[in-house]
Amino acid sequence: MIIPFSIGGSSRAGIFILGICLGFLVVACTPPTKPADLKRAEVAVEQVQTDPSITQYAPVKLDEAEEALQRARVAWEKDKSVEEVDHLAYLAQQRAAIAETAAAEKAAQAEIKDLAQGRQQMLVEVRELEAKQAREQAEMAEGEVRELKQRLEELKAKETKRGYVVTVGDILFEVGRAELTPGGMQNLFRLVTFLKEFPDREIVVEGHTDSTGSGVYNQELSQQRANAVRNFLINNGIAPERIVARGYGEDYPVAPNDTTAGRQQNRRVEIVILRAGEQADEYRRPG
Repeated sequence: MIIPFSIGGSSRAGIFILGICLGFLVVACTPPTKPADLKRAEVAVEQVQTDPSITQYAPVKLDEAEEALQRARVAWEKDKSVEEVDHLAYLAQQRAAIAETAAAEKAAQAEIKDLAQGRQQMLVEVRELEAKQAREQAEMAEGEVRELKQRLEELKAKETKRGYVVTVGDILFEVGRAELTPGGMQNLFRLVTFLKEFPDREIVVEGHTDSTGSGVYNQELSQQRANAVRNFLINNGIAPERIVARGYGEDYPVAPNDTTAGRQQNRRVEIVILRAGEQADEYRRPG
């Protein structure tokens, strides 16, 4: 026997109650949504985990951020307490920010240290280079001094308070004349070579005579002879501004004029080789 099923008012109420129950069941079976703060904390910690400067300079702070995030995850999985999770997630975000700041500070300190070390190394290298250059310059100067002394010895120059003086006797000229003899020219070629090797040196050519003849004549003759030597040097490549010619006549004898030998010594040309930096046109012969 079949009993017919009819839907009445009470049946509709039962269906409604059944729908409500099914709705609660669906809600109960749907997992709760992860809090936004926890999501933000996971993103923040993930960012600092992938930053190599943080793993290098702030590993402890990174560990603290990871620990706070793990606690937030555990709290969410265990109790679903939004308030507790938000607190722990906020803490994780703050520790991630602290790790980022600490790493940036230490990275800056490391860069400053590297720059300081680089600057110190550069200063050391500069000092070493300066010391090397100073040694080379000193060695070069010593070599130039040795060469200068050797050339002066070859010229038979004597060191005086006026400078180095090369004395050439009366072999440069015929008696009473101001033209250079061939032999005199040969003597002066060594001076030309010296002046070309040492272009920083200037010279004063001094003409001297004995007391034979008038003072005016001797003055003119000594100046003409000094000029002849100067012209010879210029014609052989020495710059004119490096040479001053002066005639002193009979004023500065080196021997008595009452003997033949003495007069011969007084008839001479003296070439004063000035010290480096001294200028010939400013030279004044001391008495």
